[in-house]
Amino acid sequence: AVRRRKPSLLVYWDVLVKDKNGHKVSSDEYKAMSKEEKKGMDVIPFFKAFPVYNIDQTNLAEVQPERVQKLMEKFKVPELRDKEGMYAHAALDRMIETQGWLCPIQANKREDGAYYSPARDIVVLPMKEQFNIGNTPEEIYRGGMEFYSTMLHEMSHSTMTPERLNREMGGRFGDPKYAKEELVAELTAAMISHSMGFDMKVTDNSAAYLDSWIGVLKQEPKFIVSVMADVNKASDLILDQVDKQRLALNEQPYLTKNDPFAPLGEGEEVPFKNTAIVKTRNGDYAIRASYDGVELGLKKVSKDTAKTYFQLTDYKDKAAFLNMTAHKTFEPDIANLKRTQAVGAKMSF
Repeated sequence: AVRRRKPSLLVYWDVLVKDKNGHKVSSDEYKAMSKEEKKGMDVIPFFKAFPVYNIDQTNLAEVQPERVQKLMEKFKVPELRDKEGMYAHAALDRMIETQGWLCPIQANKREDGAYYSPARDIVVLPMKEQFNIGNTPEEIYRGGMEFYSTMLHEMSHSTMTPERLNREMGGRFGDPKYAKEELVAELTAAMISHSMGFDMKVTDNSAAYLDSWIGVLKQEPKFIVSVMADVNKASDLILDQVDKQRLALNEQPYLTKNDPFAPLGEGEEVPFKNTAIVKTRNGDYAIRASYDGVELGLKKVSKDTAKTYFQLTDYKDKAAFLNMTAHKTFEPDIANLKRTQAVGAKMSF
């Protein structure tokens, strides 16, 4: 029963796609196809119009209260929890609070999803509390990591602009440029997350992008070299800005070039670079570093060593402790590296 006979008009349009055998092809499959694949498709555009009424325009609540109740529950907005127990990253929090990124970051409003708007040059994120959906302390803690991973992904997109890193902007889902940009953002976020000591989870959206990435790789296998070059540039730009926040918080910067206490000058020992203590997937802790341009990989350290490191608050103390731990852990590797370099030097004469 309708109280006010004044419906709104809802218009839906799409395309009906069939292959050469007359089999129906979904819109998503069609969008992901190459130009050559699309040539063999029979595409029929269509649109439909529906008159729709708001539930308040009817007496449905009086006639079928149970049905209305189910509808209300279906579209009910989940209750927002607080941030208690969620992983926290002080430098990234400060970046939002002080708006210390290269463009504005909005994270104080309830949003359905995260995105970077090139037109407005703004990163929009759901509130951190919206990521607090776990049922266990560990899930709640990881919800905080998901928030920062999402933030880093969108920040990576914002480095694409001409005045920043000048990457080609992607088109629609399924286009090679779109696939490449998503791959750059995903790998950049993963690399930085790992540098910061936490792992990002592959989201449903990221899994959906994989098909598109694989298609591009098949067409242009060497494009991964270009991708990694873009990832390294974006990672360096983001970490450079994060380091400004860490220095303001009296924390050790991630990049050695930003550490005012890093050893410099002739005669001084070659410093370790890209050094970090991280938690591995199996729950253990490990240290990674490079020395004289050579990646030394990951080596396990004790839980007590990791705990001591993470409890230090002064970044100078943390740098000294990290350097000491790297020397102790990688001493055999460095000795072997120096022997190899010495042999190579002799053979060159």
